[in-house]
Amino acid sequence: MKKSFLLSLLLMFFFINSFGQTETKRVLFLGNSYTGVNNLPLLCSNLTEGTNKTLIYDSNTPGGYTLEQHATNSTSLDKIKQGNWDFVVLQEQSQIPTIDFYRYNSMYPGVKRLNDSIKKYNSCANVVMYMTWGRRHGGMQCDQEGIYCSPDFVDFSHMQDSLESAYCGIADTTLAYVAPVGIAWRNVLENTENILHSGDNSHPNFSGSYLAACVFYSVFWDESPVGLTYYGDLSDVLATYFQEIAEETVFSTSDSDWNLNIDKPTADFSFDILDNSVQFTNLSQSMSPADYTWYFDDGDISTEENPFHTYIENQIYTISLVTKYCSKKDSIAKEITINTTGFNDANINSKFAVFPNPVSNKLTVNSYNSSDNLKIELINSVGELMNIYNFKNKKEISISLNNIPAGLYFLKIIDLENNSQTVFKIIKK
Repeated sequence: MKKSFLLSLLLMFFFINSFGQTETKRVLFLGNSYTGVNNLPLLCSNLTEGTNKTLIYDSNTPGGYTLEQHATNSTSLDKIKQGNWDFVVLQEQSQIPTIDFYRYNSMYPGVKRLNDSIKKYNSCANVVMYMTWGRRHGGMQCDQEGIYCSPDFVDFSHMQDSLESAYCGIADTTLAYVAPVGIAWRNVLENTENILHSGDNSHPNFSGSYLAACVFYSVFWDESPVGLTYYGDLSDVLATYFQEIAEETVFSTSDSDWNLNIDKPTADFSFDILDNSVQFTNLSQSMSPADYTWYFDDGDISTEENPFHTYIENQIYTISLVTKYCSKKDSIAKEITINTTGFNDANINSKFAVFPNPVSNKLTVNSYNSSDNLKIELINSVGELMNIYNFKNKKEISISLNNIPAGLYFLKIIDLENNSQTVFKIIKK
């Protein structure tokens, strides 16, 4: 009852203090006219009207620019160097991803160079690949000299397949997000008579840019855009339809997850109890570097990756681990039972004694065995042989563990004369 009451107070405090607070995201857009037409960054900001969200943005979008050019452009690099971005959006020139020569010799190297620069000045910034859309009627895409060309795409969807492959391929390589704008366009164009291209059958009209902004809203905020009240010059019915398409495209389980969970850690751990001491093994999955906070339920806290902890009292403890990567975090709690008499007979038998356990640096093994030919193997928790020690014509041997990492180990004592073995569990502090 006491814990429930305290939990209720904490939840009430959280909601009171979080109500009305503004959540701010900072976004840098690097692209060309596909981003600049209809001012996509401003549209993304306008979508937050009437919400508790604020989008602060900057951009560099020269017409026809490639990501390879952005990678050496002083304006783009100066903006990256500000280092305070939550997201940096990268949009390639519209044809390059579909032409193999330029995909692999221009786009991909450009993205990697930009990604390196972005991470150098803010390791927690998320790179977002802005997947654009195919030309309205497909067609062959070539460079100005006509030397390198794409396949002759039969229609919009055929070209879109190539764009999807290019953007997802480099996103997987660089661990970047994907904003699947082109997929949202396809979901509209294949099922309705709506037109998203402008008169040149390449650039977006306002509907196309509004749909793109809705996709970015979902990516930036990890929320559905359905219910947003900014419509621009669209009817409420059409704007709501585009919001619904964006939600379906980004969050549908039938599609890729677009790497949107790639930087979200998953907390997990295992433990080994020996007497009143516990060795915790961190099993969390996270991008690096991650931070770990352990709560041992006895007032002590640790930030070690794999802590060792000793309890004073016998009882059930709830151990909590919080795994954090940048602004993303996850937690898990497990119960352990400490119930010890203060004497650990697991390391003493009629033939051998192994002590102290847990051990800091030097482990002692006493033999009460008549055999004079023993071999000792030190094995880690995943079964790898760490070291071998000979125990010949001795009744006591000391084993140095100074260079052994903390963790759970097994000490296997092999009687070579009698062909028998005894195994002890050891915890190295």
